[in-house]
Parts: sequence; C-alpha cells; structure tokens
Amino acid sequence: MSRDDEDRILHGLYYYRENIDEDVTVTGEQILWLAMHPLREADAWFNDGQPQSVDTSAFPDDIQSKLSTAKLELPLRYLQYRRLIRYARRGDATISVAVTFAGADRAIRLHTRRGRLDLWYREHKDGIFGISISILVSFVTALATVAIALRLVR
Repeated sequence: MSRDDEDRILHGLYYYRENIDEDVTVTGEQILWLAMHPLREADAWFNDGQPQSVDTSAFPDDIQSKLSTAKLELPLRYLQYRRLIRYARRGDATISVAVTFAGADRAIRLHTRRGRLDLWYREHKDGIFGISISILVSFVTALATVAIALRLVR
C-alpha cells in the first residue's frame, strides 16, 4: 500500500461525479482499476457509460487475495480513517463510497501539478528535506530583495 494508491482512488472517485457526500456504488474491481492506473488516466475510468474494472481472474489465486488487501482494503480503510471518504460494503459485493469535503479538497489539489507539489510539501515540511527547501526559498527571497534594493538605491 502506498499513498499513491490512495490518491489515485480518491482522485478517480471524486472526478467520477464531482459531488461531495453523495454515495456512489462501485465494485472492488472498479476501484482496483483506479489504484492501478496513474492520475492522468483517471478521466478514462468512466468509459462507455460504465466505470472500467480490472479482471482479477487474470491473476494467480495466491496473488488475488493479496491484491485485494493491498490495493483495495487498506487504501479504503486508510482514506476513511483520514476522513477523506466514507465507505460501506453492501451485501451484493458492491461498495458504497462517498467523498467527503476534505477528500474533495485533496482530490482537487491532486488534479494539478502545482496542487500535488503543495500537498507533497505539506506532508514533508517537518522533515530535513522540507526544512532545506524552506531555507533555500528564504535565501533566494533575501537575495532578490537585496538585488532590488540595490537597484533602487543607484
């Protein structure tokens, strides 16, 4: 499981309908399709009036259960834990999923390169790399300010 799987699922679910807190009924194979395709292909998920799905029978039996757990169950649980979605299993092997307001906000940010960069920085700003970037931006800003001030003085 990775954060990328969660982001691909969240992005695809939101841009499928672009509605907040509205239940969408999908199958596990359809969500697996989202987890296995890059963000830029999320628009192709809804093709010919139906969401795309992965044929899990093409995978060996021992991998099918691991695939379902790693690419479906854990990302959905984690997204619900972070309150980005609400989901519930139904009796007919489908899943009812609703994207929350916070989930929609994250999905909208994931839609653009600048938004993804902003999310990355927010998640890593407490680490050494994030602090280094903050120091670098401050240094460049200070240099630009000094350069502009020197030009104004001349």
